[in-house]
Amino acid sequence: MSEPMDFAPPATKKHTGPLNGAADYLKAQYINRWGIVCTAKQQSIAEHSYNVWVLVSHWGPEVLNLHELQCAQEYALTHDLAEIRTGDCPTPFKDPMVKQALGELEMEICPQIPVTPKIKQLVKYCDTAESVLFLKLYGLGKHADDVRELLAVQMWARLKDSLFSTNQRQKLHDLFNETFHDI
Repeated sequence: MSEPMDFAPPATKKHTGPLNGAADYLKAQYINRWGIVCTAKQQSIAEHSYNVWVLVSHWGPEVLNLHELQCAQEYALTHDLAEIRTGDCPTPFKDPMVKQALGELEMEICPQIPVTPKIKQLVKYCDTAESVLFLKLYGLGKHADDVRELLAVQMWARLKDSLFSTNQRQKLHDLFNETFHDI
């Protein structure tokens, strides 16, 4: 008589640890955002990252030189890739201890490309602006409106405290408002 077959899959670290290659990166299209906000359509982290890249590409020339802009564009496309492993953690749960733990875990999963504080500030501004714009288009209900308003307050505070000159901050402010009113 033959031995019974073991149908358990072999132990694997395929879904843990560092991202490794194109197959892992392509999974970004399947990781949804907005887990605690009602929206009219799902948004993946891949779509979000592309949208942040669009904003960085269009607004970045106002505040960055060409080399910085190229770094910012790459950072925009990769800034949330660790969420392929962690998922999208809603902002209300990101207290300082959770942020630190997530940061350490994200560095193990997908080491960030080195960027200057100015580049990081522009990408974070565009990241938050993209969220505000997405919720303007697709947010449903009072909670989505409240989240959009909270994100807008955070976005303006980050811009006010940024390394950009007064003229550059004003230009980014104007570009956001033009985009917000055009959609």
